[in-house]
Amino acid sequence: MSDVFLRAAGTDTMTSVPNVFIDSYMKDANGEYVKVYLYLLRCLGDEGMDFSVAGMADALDHTQRDISRALSHWEKAGLLRLEYTADGELSGICLIDPVQPVLPRIVPITQGRTSFATGPDYSYSLDELQLLGKDLDVQEILCVTERYLGRPLSSTESNSVLYWYDGMDMSADLIEYLVEYCVEHGHKSIHYMNKVAMNWAEDGITTVEQAKGTDAAFNSVYRIVAQDFGISGRNLTPPERDYLDKWTGVMGFSGELIGEACRRTILKTGRASFQYADSILNSWSAAGAYTMDAVAKLDAAHKQVVKLHPSKNANAPATAKKDRFHNFNERGYDYDAIQTLLIQQQ
Repeated sequence: MSDVFLRAAGTDTMTSVPNVFIDSYMKDANGEYVKVYLYLLRCLGDEGMDFSVAGMADALDHTQRDISRALSHWEKAGLLRLEYTADGELSGICLIDPVQPVLPRIVPITQGRTSFATGPDYSYSLDELQLLGKDLDVQEILCVTERYLGRPLSSTESNSVLYWYDGMDMSADLIEYLVEYCVEHGHKSIHYMNKVAMNWAEDGITTVEQAKGTDAAFNSVYRIVAQDFGISGRNLTPPERDYLDKWTGVMGFSGELIGEACRRTILKTGRASFQYADSILNSWSAAGAYTMDAVAKLDAAHKQVVKLHPSKNANAPATAKKDRFHNFNERGYDYDAIQTLLIQQQ
């Protein structure tokens, strides 16, 4: 579901930031979470502003997983309430007046491992830095990171690297592989590495072997895309690899669905268009369709809507092949009509 109803409980719509948030909540949250909360206030201050989780992710240059993590944090802090449909889909975000200070706390990640609520933005004191600096593993991690990046680390970057080791309990070997993995994939930003580290933690990845399994999954999708798009005799360009990173690491699609999106792209456009395939996967993500069965149901519902309302597909281009997966305009889903139809069927 792409649209999420946002409203405030117990307060007038505002675009200003409550002082109690600044005084008692903001200091214990990392900067990414604060951005999300401020963006929610901004949306409440403009009734005509379109709102969706996907739109918020684009506006803040976050992943949808980042947004979900931030919303969960603020719900635990008591600043908002998340509302869900019977199917477990997010349907509403209700902001609550901040009235009580929040104490620092430990937030569980996965498999019994924990992370401070401040996340990778945690700032170490001079005493803590001196203590950590005596650890030979820490010395090696910082040295390896600077070597891969080809430059000295800033104090903020050093804090992030230290937090992976000290706050997230990542081993020195896993951190070295994390940096190597990101650099080899064309990402030298510590901010990007932070996101990968958080995603690995959420996925329960604690060893280099498990992380390499993730890389192997990426390579498997690489082969699927290259085959379906007819790419041979060259490597993917950096922008093309970014699409694969997004589809696998950010959106969490399987190779099967990514391959299906590529095949539909060829049938629709007659060429290998990563942008068009991305639009298909975005539409499936917005509808919560992450399996072939879910996509088939979405297709069937769309086909029925078009049958009942032919004008809704009046501008859809003809397809080269028609079957149960290829008889519609993938980028023309009418989610409101489909949702109404599914509710009526239930």
